[in-house]
Amino acid sequence: MQLHAHNYRVPEPFQDQVVVIIGNGSSAYDISRELSTIAKEVRLSSRSPNVKVSKLEKYNNVWQHSKIDRVFKDGIVKFQDEVSIKADAIIHCTGYEFHIPFLKTHGIVTVNDKHVSPTYGNVFPPQLAPRLSFVGLFHKGMTFLPAELQSKWIARALSGKISLPTETEMLHNVEQVHREMEEKGIPKSYTHSLNFQMDYIDWLSDQLGITRPPQKLRDFYARFIERFRYDNEGFRETFKEDLLICDEM
Repeated sequence: MQLHAHNYRVPEPFQDQVVVIIGNGSSAYDISRELSTIAKEVRLSSRSPNVKVSKLEKYNNVWQHSKIDRVFKDGIVKFQDEVSIKADAIIHCTGYEFHIPFLKTHGIVTVNDKHVSPTYGNVFPPQLAPRLSFVGLFHKGMTFLPAELQSKWIARALSGKISLPTETEMLHNVEQVHREMEEKGIPKSYTHSLNFQMDYIDWLSDQLGITRPPQKLRDFYARFIERFRYDNEGFRETFKEDLLICDEM
């Protein structure tokens, strides 16, 4: 059986099974931890070159592997680290594609390589702004605060309380962003990536003419992301501790 994380609901159907989870993001870690309480074995597979192939310390039945080399018809899964196991199920935690077939713009707005283009500031298609806008076209970063700021930006643009740059200026900005990404070797699929930074939140704050987030929030977020990146097994357990520290600052 194979399914995408989008279709995963509860761990019970995987009781006493050997489950392979493909991915190295939040969904992969969340589902693997949940399955560890009921599955026979959980095998994580990541294409990241920095992954450490090993058994996870805090779990008796969770292993981290490299990228899958091949899946055979009989259920045998061979990893590039030369380990082979017989899997009952494979869960793909491989991200999502933007899909907006209901939006008819006659080619003005397109979806390609995991990004919606062109969008000024990840929000406004220059040729259709401010009548058309998007909220939440971002990943790998803080989500609620930028979504809130995007919503305020849209509301003020629609009400005429703030003015957007001209269509030409917005298109030039989009082209400049893509050019800088290309120079740095960053694929276009990362167009909406916040890269776990607060720069975009600062930029949105500037567009709204409001004060940027306080330093204590930046410090808290930096600690949270550091724990998420380097202590995937325990970052949630220390989250309350970080909150207390943040309150004391």
